[in-house]
Amino acid sequence: MDDHLIINLRVADTRYPLRIERKDEEMYRKAADEIDYKLGQYKNYFTGDSSHSLQNADYMAMTAIQAVAEKVEYQARTNLFEVKIKKLTEELDSYLKGK
Repeated sequence: MDDHLIINLRVADTRYPLRIERKDEEMYRKAADEIDYKLGQYKNYFTGDSSHSLQNADYMAMTAIQAVAEKVEYQARTNLFEVKIKKLTEELDSYLKGK
């Protein structure tokens, strides 16, 4: 049995067909909803100026920048926790070997 399916996600009034694993469908649908929500926020807050009005691609770029920045921040925090866990594990190993 094939564990893949094709879903159509709508983002910025455009449909995007994606072939995904069945188990990931909810994650992709939530991601598309979050992207649409962020696009709406950017469209409400930033309209551009008289010489340059912003287009959907501009809002998509803003959304992508925000998403990647959040990912980078998450990775940095994860790395920090991994270092702390490794240090604590080494301390615990050292302590247990001393007994």
